[in-house]
Formats: sequence, structure tokens, C-alpha cells
Amino acid sequence: MSDNDVVQIELERHESAVTVAHVTGDIDLASADVFRERLADTLTSGDAFVLDLDGVTFMGSLGFSALVEAHHETERRNIRWGIVAGSSPISRPLKITGLEQVLPIYPSVPDALAALAISTAE
Repeated sequence: MSDNDVVQIELERHESAVTVAHVTGDIDLASADVFRERLADTLTSGDAFVLDLDGVTFMGSLGFSALVEAHHETERRNIRWGIVAGSSPISRPLKITGLEQVLPIYPSVPDALAALAISTAE
């Protein structure tokens, strides 16, 4: 497996106290467990976060399953979050599967940050 095949997640803390997790690479059978673990690590902080998937080049069913699991966990723990999937190859599968109606999807990181900043200020 080359470095290009490995999913990468880089965390960036914003002044609004929201963490942005920038995800790049493929989320497939070989990397889905890493993606799931890093997503779970992000959830453990309990802070609001944005999952930026615009750098994802492919997402298989295990990746979508991890998003649904994260959604259930954020609801259970009352964690505010958003998914950025504006131009990535996963935006169409999110629409086709109906997940865009369930998951908190935003077209860009600034849009997600603005929505979460408003929500955390209330």
C-alpha cells in the first residue's frame, strides 16, 4: 500500500473552538478502520467539529457506515458537528443514498463553521 492509498486526517483548531478534521485520500476496505478510529478519537473530545471530506478521492460503503455511526454517537453525546462534502466525489453518493437528508452536510468549511458557531453561541 502506498502513502497515496492511506487516508490522512489533519486536525485544525479554529478560534471559534471548533475543530476541523481535514480528510484526504481514499476511504476503502484498506483504510476504513483508520478512518473510523480517527473519527472516534475526534468524538472523544466532546467538542464541536467539522469533518472536511473535500479531499477524499473515494469513499466505499465502510466509510459511509462510519459517518452514520458518528452521527448516532454525536446525537447520543449531544456533540455539534458538520460534514463538508461540497465538491468531493462523495457528494453524489450522499444524495443517492439519502444520507444528505440525515447527516449535517455543508458545501464548505466556512459554511459549516458559521453554522456551528451560531449553534454553540445559543
